[in-house]
Amino acid sequence: MIKRWMTLLLIGALLQMLLVVPVEAAPGLQTQTIHTVQPGENLFRISLRYGVTVNAIKAANGLSNDIVYVGQRLIIPAAGAPAPAPTQPAPSTGGLHTVQPGETLSAIALRYGVSSWALVQANHLASVNLIYVGQQLIIPGGAAAPGTPVPAAGTYTVRPGDSLSSIAARFGTTVAALAAQNGITNPELIYVGQVLRLSGNTITPATGGARHIYIYLSQQHLYAYEGDRLVYSFVVSSGRAPTYTRTGDFRVQSKVPNAWGSTWNIWMPHWLGIYWSGGLENGIHALPVLPSGQTLWAGYLGTPVSFGCIVLGTYEAQQLYQWAEIGTPVTIRY
Repeated sequence: MIKRWMTLLLIGALLQMLLVVPVEAAPGLQTQTIHTVQPGENLFRISLRYGVTVNAIKAANGLSNDIVYVGQRLIIPAAGAPAPAPTQPAPSTGGLHTVQPGETLSAIALRYGVSSWALVQANHLASVNLIYVGQQLIIPGGAAAPGTPVPAAGTYTVRPGDSLSSIAARFGTTVAALAAQNGITNPELIYVGQVLRLSGNTITPATGGARHIYIYLSQQHLYAYEGDRLVYSFVVSSGRAPTYTRTGDFRVQSKVPNAWGSTWNIWMPHWLGIYWSGGLENGIHALPVLPSGQTLWAGYLGTPVSFGCIVLGTYEAQQLYQWAEIGTPVTIRY
């Protein structure tokens, strides 16, 4: 009986020891803080709310800029935690890019090394400001897909969305020079994968007092030079979708004080014709005027709005009309 009692006492002591032995607690599971962006919020206000930095939130969510949108779910890193290394978005392949939340056309153009205007034309966009999340954009002359062979120096491999004029604009040459260099009889017929020679195609600037008009569609701007002296610098409006203004090298081929556009029932003061598009001549002219006397597009200069022509303010068009001569070179670039 005593032996049994001592045995029970010993077992009880052992159990008591086990109960008081400290057990190391399992590390608590860290819960990830997610914040849903509300109307009126920006990254700065969100960072203040959670006591973290803007850069930490951007790094945790792979954001390349400070743009957020209502309903967006953001990972909020713990205060004081080192910011994770930002992840770079995987490059799109096959000449296509899918628009992501917060992206702008200019940011996409910068990423692929092309101009915003080249994206507008390649995708028949109505404006540089009208793109939407999930939209697939053709990247003309954009970054090559991984594994694409690098062409030899002085050559260019045609990609989806390219045209001879866009390639010429990108490399500072002319359509005529590229066609002659590569034995192309029809500048409209190039194909994806075609290798073009570029060497020896650089444009030689005008020398002496030669007059030259330069138009940059990406800037919606016209510059008129006499030799290396800038004479005029004017805001313009070029053609909107689908009647984009053509790029290339042209010359003033006609001058009409007040041309009549029968197709659109408009007068086009101070007309300088520069190239033919089908059976119609495109040119540079003042803001068009309806038969009623109403002036069109007066508040839209600087935005593509025309049917293919280059439109100037009335006073500016008059100045250019008086200055330009038949045969004056006109170079239009993106």
